[in-house]
Amino acid sequence: MCSFPLSRNLLLSIGHKVIHMKSLTMAAKVGCNLQENITRIKEAFMGGVNAVQPHELIRKHITQDSEKLVINGIKFDLQQNVYMIGFGKAVIGMVRPIERALTTSDGVTHLKRGIISVPFGIQETFINHPDILPEENSLVEIVEGAKDNIPDEAAFTTAKRIVSLVKKLGEKDILLVLISGGGSALLPYPIPPLSLNEKIEIIKSLSQAGASITDLNTVRKVLSVTKGGGLAELTKTRIISLILSDIINSPLDMIASGPTVCNRDAPQSAEKVLEKYNISTPGHIKAIIKGKATSSTVAEFSHVTNYIIGSNKTALLGVETSLFSQTGSHCYPLILSSSLRGEASEIGRKMAELVVAITQILGGKQDDQLSNSLLSDLCVDVDKKKAIIDTLEKIRKFQSPIWLVFGGETTVTVTGSGRGGRNQEMVLSASVALEEVLKC
Repeated sequence: MCSFPLSRNLLLSIGHKVIHMKSLTMAAKVGCNLQENITRIKEAFMGGVNAVQPHELIRKHITQDSEKLVINGIKFDLQQNVYMIGFGKAVIGMVRPIERALTTSDGVTHLKRGIISVPFGIQETFINHPDILPEENSLVEIVEGAKDNIPDEAAFTTAKRIVSLVKKLGEKDILLVLISGGGSALLPYPIPPLSLNEKIEIIKSLSQAGASITDLNTVRKVLSVTKGGGLAELTKTRIISLILSDIINSPLDMIASGPTVCNRDAPQSAEKVLEKYNISTPGHIKAIIKGKATSSTVAEFSHVTNYIIGSNKTALLGVETSLFSQTGSHCYPLILSSSLRGEASEIGRKMAELVVAITQILGGKQDDQLSNSLLSDLCVDVDKKKAIIDTLEKIRKFQSPIWLVFGGETTVTVTGSGRGGRNQEMVLSASVALEEVLKC
């Protein structure tokens, strides 16, 4: 969600009253005092967070009915034949409700065994939230690794154990695969002779060069035993993946680098990414990239079902619901984009342009202030333009506040050691740009 400072103390809530600020005439109205706005922003943010809590998403999507596991209305036979693996920052919160869904009313569980790879320190983080952690008698082993979201030997060892478990399963078994953001770092399994440290350095170089998550995962997939569908290719057992997406538009093959999804990238895709960011690699790595098989077909993945149980869009709808519950029907939260991306500083400047354009429209100027190019730069579907203008007209009529809601992931090209994060970079950039406008 974007909170924009029209001045040093005017936040987010935009209405119809004309305010003269130096040479700029801006249409703006503070819908409530500053502290109330801050409270609403925090509550709206938490509404988005709560909408994608892993344990709540599992309870929403998974139940048991007469010895059958029901996922989004689809039933799977249970015969004490279920195994569970997982990797990612959010999977620890999925375990408890899944184990309960796999347990009959008389206490018999259909789960045989499980192992999940989770971030270092996460169990300590949730020590005061036991409802998020697996129960003490859980059949799922929790292994921590990938400190600071960097693949390490601990995560590599866990990945080897997961692969060993998967290879032993039979065709009558069911494998539940829990996947969330951070899964790539927590399931590292570089293709020999590539070492883990070599792979880490390649990904680190790409990240520092400003590579997107899509570009990063394109390279990860061709360097890994498990990614790019590699995990699914290890077995013919029934695989059901429950995925909490952290990537724009939720492409299945990119979330945690798609361990259960057929990799349809062209053979040269990874090479092009490395060339794009001017990353050089030694000969043995070039050989791995060129030799990586990309011939998987849909038929070979007929034993796999992938479910996205939560995403950025889910969170944005949670923000919208929270705003409506706080402010009633005379509030206009506009979800403008769930796919915001680009260099954080540039996006910040474009956010400032959007604020100026909207305030000018509300001040009575023509709606051509809201250009298609500006909307495109902010990853807003230009087909939404008329709806946005119509909403602004309602605001002028009813004097109601508008809340602009964005979701996505920006990037920063790091110079020096860097300081702060991407959101801070974007907000500061927007603030500087607005300050310049107000000086005119």
